[in-house]
Amino acid sequence: MGKKAFHIYNIIVLLLLLSFNALALFGAGMSEGGVLPEYWIVVWASLIIWGLFYFTQFRSDNKVWRISWFGLMVVFLFFWETGLGSTVSRMIS
Repeated sequence: MGKKAFHIYNIIVLLLLLSFNALALFGAGMSEGGVLPEYWIVVWASLIIWGLFYFTQFRSDNKVWRISWFGLMVVFLFFWETGLGSTVSRMIS
Protein backbone atom coordinates (compact mmCIF):
# COMPACT_ATOMS: atom_id res chain seq x y z
CA MET A 1 0.00 0.00 0.00
CA GLY A 2 1.45 3.29 -1.05
CA LYS A 3 0.73 6.90 -0.29
CA LYS A 4 -2.07 6.99 -2.85
CA ALA A 5 -4.03 4.30 -1.01
CA PHE A 6 -3.65 6.12 2.29
CA HIS A 7 -4.86 9.35 0.70
CA ILE A 8 -7.93 7.52 -0.59
CA TYR A 9 -8.64 5.95 2.82
CA ASN A 10 -8.28 9.29 4.56
CA ILE A 11 -10.61 10.98 2.08
CA ILE A 12 -13.18 8.22 2.66
CA VAL A 13 -12.94 8.82 6.42
CA LEU A 14 -13.30 12.58 5.82
CA LEU A 15 -16.41 12.06 3.70
CA LEU A 16 -17.93 9.81 6.37
CA LEU A 17 -17.07 12.40 9.00
CA LEU A 18 -18.65 15.20 6.97
CA SER A 19 -21.83 13.23 6.29
CA PHE A 20 -22.20 12.23 9.95
CA ASN A 21 -21.63 15.83 11.08
CA ALA A 22 -24.17 17.12 8.56
CA LEU A 23 -26.71 14.58 9.76
CA ALA A 24 -26.05 15.50 13.41
CA LEU A 25 -26.38 19.23 12.67
CA PHE A 26 -29.60 18.63 10.73
CA GLY A 27 -31.03 16.56 13.59
CA ALA A 28 -30.05 19.17 16.16
CA GLY A 29 -31.55 21.92 14.05
CA MET A 30 -34.82 20.07 13.61
CA SER A 31 -35.21 19.01 17.22
CA GLU A 32 -34.08 22.13 19.05
CA GLY A 33 -35.15 24.81 16.62
CA GLY A 34 -31.61 25.80 15.77
CA VAL A 35 -28.04 24.66 15.97
CA LEU A 36 -26.36 25.68 19.21
CA PRO A 37 -22.75 26.91 19.27
CA GLU A 38 -21.73 23.78 21.20
CA TYR A 39 -22.57 21.66 18.17
CA TRP A 40 -20.50 23.85 15.87
CA ILE A 41 -17.54 23.50 18.24
CA VAL A 42 -17.75 19.72 18.01
CA VAL A 43 -18.03 19.77 14.20
CA TRP A 44 -15.09 22.13 13.67
CA ALA A 45 -12.98 20.34 16.25
CA SER A 46 -13.59 17.00 14.53
CA LEU A 47 -12.37 18.43 11.23
CA ILE A 48 -9.30 19.93 12.90
CA ILE A 49 -8.56 16.61 14.62
CA TRP A 50 -8.87 14.81 11.28
CA GLY A 51 -6.43 17.30 9.73
CA LEU A 52 -3.91 16.83 12.53
CA PHE A 53 -4.03 13.06 12.19
CA TYR A 54 -3.77 13.36 8.39
CA PHE A 55 -0.68 15.55 8.69
CA THR A 56 0.85 13.19 11.27
CA GLN A 57 0.36 10.16 9.01
CA PHE A 58 2.18 11.62 6.05
CA ARG A 59 5.00 13.21 7.98
CA SER A 60 6.96 9.95 7.75
CA ASP A 61 7.49 7.51 4.87
CA ASN A 62 7.23 4.49 7.17
CA LYS A 63 4.16 2.35 6.34
CA VAL A 64 3.82 1.05 9.89
CA TRP A 65 3.72 4.66 11.09
CA ARG A 66 0.93 5.50 8.66
CA ILE A 67 -1.13 2.41 9.43
CA SER A 68 -0.79 2.93 13.19
CA TRP A 69 -1.83 6.58 13.04
CA PHE A 70 -4.67 5.79 10.64
CA GLY A 71 -6.03 3.18 13.05
CA LEU A 72 -5.64 5.57 15.97
CA MET A 73 -7.43 8.28 13.98
CA VAL A 74 -10.38 6.04 13.17
CA VAL A 75 -10.76 4.91 16.79
CA PHE A 76 -10.39 8.43 18.23
CA LEU A 77 -12.83 9.97 15.76
CA PHE A 78 -15.33 7.19 16.50
CA PHE A 79 -15.24 8.03 20.20
CA TRP A 80 -15.25 11.75 19.44
CA GLU A 81 -18.36 11.49 17.28
CA THR A 82 -20.24 9.17 19.63
CA GLY A 83 -20.11 11.35 22.71
CA LEU A 84 -16.63 12.48 23.68
CA GLY A 85 -16.92 15.62 21.56
CA SER A 86 -20.20 16.73 23.09
CA THR A 87 -18.85 16.07 26.59
CA VAL A 88 -15.78 18.19 25.91
CA SER A 89 -17.94 20.90 24.32
CA ARG A 90 -20.22 21.06 27.35
CA MET A 91 -17.19 21.34 29.63
CA ILE A 92 -15.80 24.25 27.57
CA SER A 93 -19.01 26.28 27.29
